[in-house]
Amino acid sequence: MSILPGAIIRPPARRGDLYACRILKHEFFLVLDGAFGNVLSISPREVVDVVQDGAVVVGASSMGALRAADCSPAGVHGAGIIFRLFKDRIISAEDEVAVLYREDRAYPSLTEPLINMRIALRRAIRNGLVEAAEAEEVISAAQLLHFTLRTWPRAYQKAGRHLSGELRDFLTAIDTKRTDAVQAANKVLKLLEVDRGPPRASRSPQLFGLLGDGRERAPDALSGADRQQIEAEFIEWLCCSGRGYPRLGNEIDWLIGELKVPNASVWNILDGSSELQADLMRFNVFCRAVAEARRCGLRPEMEDFRQAESQLANAHRAGSWNELLNCKGSGSSFSKRLSIHCTQLALTKCLRRTSLFGAALSTKPREVLLWHPR
Repeated sequence: MSILPGAIIRPPARRGDLYACRILKHEFFLVLDGAFGNVLSISPREVVDVVQDGAVVVGASSMGALRAADCSPAGVHGAGIIFRLFKDRIISAEDEVAVLYREDRAYPSLTEPLINMRIALRRAIRNGLVEAAEAEEVISAAQLLHFTLRTWPRAYQKAGRHLSGELRDFLTAIDTKRTDAVQAANKVLKLLEVDRGPPRASRSPQLFGLLGDGRERAPDALSGADRQQIEAEFIEWLCCSGRGYPRLGNEIDWLIGELKVPNASVWNILDGSSELQADLMRFNVFCRAVAEARRCGLRPEMEDFRQAESQLANAHRAGSWNELLNCKGSGSSFSKRLSIHCTQLALTKCLRRTSLFGAALSTKPREVLLWHPR
């Protein structure tokens, strides 16, 4: 690498690589790509351990941007557009940066990362090469493709749009991951120039997590909330979203517009389900999405409501939204709750649609940070 001529270039990082390199007394780490899927990916705990041991870690571009965003409070440096998008929670899924590559020939990648496609299309809009509606359709189509199949021709074909040679050349020339990697390398160079002191001695008396188990913290689906705090809202969400049937059956009653939960029987039923943690996380993301949309002053459009109604009808196995309301009793308490939930769901779809392609959102300080995944 011309920017860092003395750097040791390694394959995409995987679990334990940073520990091993720090044990060998390496002091500066630039993490760009990371392995995942069929191997364990590099963990936030590992990154934090190495930083606390005295090393300098810079992350950007792909898995490095994810971990830099996760661990920036612990002193990890981040660089580039993708890092900032992850840090601000405008994007949060690993799928945004995932690509297919050959291990024996890691560059260039064989597919296009979704985040590259988003940014390239935004620039194409500013240059008058595509309309916003076309860009939205192409991104929606790309999201439906598995990352191992995600290319510009396939995305345009799935969206039913024509990709001209001129537009394809413009889009493929925009490689944000590569640009961020160059910016991160320059950041490391500056850090090296500033840090001309003696070698950083290891502060750790043991070989990090390699000698111990249980260093990983268990995921918290409720972000610290207590079950009792969210019980009624969570069960209402389960019922309205259609995810509660048939598990809950007749264990709940809707009386005078209020949810009545008999003792702890509902939680007993849910605790026996392997889906409980996943549902709790979905509920958490849904609530944060609604709060963020309201904070930004968003108003759903008719298409947002149409998608929300269709999603709820399918979830409840009804032929249409009107059929669902009639089935639950028009004017009943549950139907009213369904209508409220539908409006909230439309808000989340509006937030998703406007996050990267709509008008600028509110510039007020962020109280809730979210990207609602599909």
